[in-house]
Formats: sequence, structure tokens, C-alpha cells
Amino acid sequence: MAHTTQDFFKEYAAALLSFSAANITTFYKTPMAVYSDQGVQVVTKPQEVLAFWEEGLKPYAAQKITKAIPYVLTEERVSETILVCKVFWENYDDSDTQVSRETNHYILSEKDGGFSIVGLVITGA
Repeated sequence: MAHTTQDFFKEYAAALLSFSAANITTFYKTPMAVYSDQGVQVVTKPQEVLAFWEEGLKPYAAQKITKAIPYVLTEERVSETILVCKVFWENYDDSDTQVSRETNHYILSEKDGGFSIVGLVITGA
């Protein structure tokens, strides 16, 4: 179980690299909201997260990502159990060439010493 947000995102990166939507889904807690330039999507069931990642993994697989490095740029505790983190990601292929990078904001819920993603702001930049 992650003790810091950096630990949490390293574990999340390992789940992403498993290319298993089921593994990735365990890092999310519903209900949650996803914010992007395309609008706001409210996700009410874990099955919706699973369905999202079944499709969402395809671009990562096409890039042949074998290493994902998260950098927690900012972390703000906004309540006793809620944190907002800005995370920069560098993604590499098996020849250690950077194939993509992105920055997103994650809203985390902290319960019983562990974190869950309860909100996501997709900026991509």
C-alpha cells in the first residue's frame, strides 16, 4: 500500500504498464468525475472505469510503452482526506526513447493509509 503520493503513482505506473484494464481500475474509486476540454464525465460504476481503460490502453500499446515515469509536481491537501496532485508523465519504449509525455491533475481520496483516484483533470500537455 502506498504511503506517499509518489509511491501511489509509481504503483499506478506499474498497473498501466501491465496493460490490464482490471489492474488499472483498482486505483479508482467511484463515483468520480473526469474533466477535459471535451466536457465533464461522471463515472458512477467501476465497470465504466474498466470499459474506459479497455479502450484507453490502445494508444499506449500502439506506442509500445515499456516504462512510465510519474513526477508529482505539486501536491495540495484540500481537506482531511482529499489531495490534488499535478503529475507529469514521461513514457518510454523498450529502446529507452521517449515516446510521449503528459501532465494531468488527479484528485485523490485517502482512506486507511491508501489512496484512490476520485477525480481526473486531463490536460495532456
